[in-house]
Amino acid sequence: MTQSDDWEPINYHNLPHWMKRVSKPKHWIENTYTKIFYSKPFNFKVKYSVVHGKLHINYWKSTQKTINKPDPKSFPIIIYLLIIVVLAGVGFVLFIQYAPSNITPFPIIISPEITASRPTVSSNPTPVLTASPPTLIHTPLPTRSLTPIPTTPNNNFKQTPKTTSYSYIVGGNRDSISFTTYGGLADYFSKESHTYRYDAEKEVIVELLENDYQDEYLQPLIEAIRKKSNNPDTQAKIAISFVQHIPYNWKGLYGISMDWYYPYETLHNNKGVCADKSLLLAFLLNELGYDTVLFEFSNHMAVGVKSSSNYDFYDTGYAFIETTRPTIITFIPDTYYGGFTVSSNPHIIHLNGGKKVLDVSNEYRDALTMKQLEAMGQVLDQSHYAEWSKISNNYNLQYNT
Repeated sequence: MTQSDDWEPINYHNLPHWMKRVSKPKHWIENTYTKIFYSKPFNFKVKYSVVHGKLHINYWKSTQKTINKPDPKSFPIIIYLLIIVVLAGVGFVLFIQYAPSNITPFPIIISPEITASRPTVSSNPTPVLTASPPTLIHTPLPTRSLTPIPTTPNNNFKQTPKTTSYSYIVGGNRDSISFTTYGGLADYFSKESHTYRYDAEKEVIVELLENDYQDEYLQPLIEAIRKKSNNPDTQAKIAISFVQHIPYNWKGLYGISMDWYYPYETLHNNKGVCADKSLLLAFLLNELGYDTVLFEFSNHMAVGVKSSSNYDFYDTGYAFIETTRPTIITFIPDTYYGGFTVSSNPHIIHLNGGKKVLDVSNEYRDALTMKQLEAMGQVLDQSHYAEWSKISNNYNLQYNT
């Protein structure tokens, strides 16, 4: 198959895992260019382009399966490599036959064993590599520089630890959870592609929520939440208040970047816009076992958790959760900053895994009461003000993110 063969567009979500990895740009893209990845059974073509400062990536898959033969471009290189290997082998054999006395066997290097005490030098002349300073051996050998074994990214993830105290309030009880995140993993995620071209759900959101490294490093946080209460519903409400109390990223709101962030990045940065915080909460609720969705509006994102139909959001089966600041579950603000209002027909993104249903009956009752009190205006009598103050304190509604 050659570059002139036909191609068909393919969505990022449908790419093979290896292709998602190798097709990510390794450097800053300045000019449009196309790159072909040869593989079996199909070849892939990727076009990188920058429009108004935003990176766009298009993918194509070959319409025909690749023929079982080497790429003609790489064929001469293979021949040259084979010739070099054959010549090197012949030279080595001739060298052994005519100058056997000049060959010095390479020493066997044993990995050092680190002990608490200084190792004793043996009288045996055989050299042993230990953690102590090297001992002179009988036959001097030429100095050889050993090339360090490259480390995998996972070995660097725990660099730059950062411990943050995340506050929350449930049932009027204030508490916090201290959790350590790592700059090494956050930096690794920051280099991953967060943009999308056609479909945010398939191209970005699924990737942000389903990552093995993220799952591993956020499991201690899930366990810390579980340790705070034996009641699963209380655990879920801790996670909700936990995320609502993370500061809002006002700089991100006014910025021009369209990047999306991994939940781990939002946690490490301890700030985020509505999409960042909603992705984090959806991840936590799903890991705690709850049936969870994302409500995607034209200019906003919120979270939904499976609930009784008496308390759900516009007959969706899921209770509405605002993540930008402390808000009562099921409470829908009348207007948002800039005049935005929540519509009744959001795009619903369902997360896989969770099955639990959250009891939000108490929250729904408090949300209704708060709506009634707000409808009375800015000035309340003493009785109604006391009621407003109690609900407000129970959910920390005056908290400024």
